[in-house]
Amino acid sequence: MWGFIAVTVPLVLAPGASTAVVLRNSISSGTRGGILTAVGANVGSVCYGLLTAFGFSAALTRWPSVWLVLRWAGVAYLTYLGLQSLWRAFHLRAVSRPTSTEPPRGDGHNVSSGFFTNVLNPSLMAYYLIVVPQFIPRSAPFARSAMILTFTHISLAFSWHCAWAVAGATLARALSRPRPRMILHVLTGIALLALAVKVAI
Repeated sequence: MWGFIAVTVPLVLAPGASTAVVLRNSISSGTRGGILTAVGANVGSVCYGLLTAFGFSAALTRWPSVWLVLRWAGVAYLTYLGLQSLWRAFHLRAVSRPTSTEPPRGDGHNVSSGFFTNVLNPSLMAYYLIVVPQFIPRSAPFARSAMILTFTHISLAFSWHCAWAVAGATLARALSRPRPRMILHVLTGIALLALAVKVAI
């Protein structure tokens, strides 16, 4: 367990797609929006934990084309999120009133954006299907051990995401004007597109 935590903590703290989406949604929808995005993202992690526990990683070794399809679906979704952030940036640039802000998004949008960001994230897929099984002893019950490791990862990731949700909501007060918000959307969009390129190559 301590070895697993030592490997997992740096991965959780490293900036990634889910962190970027939690931050973006918390800035536009407040702490509640960021936390709901974090809930969706970690439900995605639960899905991969269940797949690992019940043998999907073994199936991938038999049908590697499934991995390829999931990988490119992740690239497409990260690209979509990046272009969406850039579109919002240029939309804000076109707003002439300095006090204009984006309308907050609904709870369902926040949860679903977090969920699909993680479910279609090839890095998270590789973590659960390749890394997690390495920490399960041969003598231990595989399914139960995989779920224990899954919930250990989720408790760390959800805590970190909530911290970013609070930070994003705090930043929102300073980013109430279109120009600073536009810059943030541009940076978020570039980061997400860079992640998509990294996954693709």
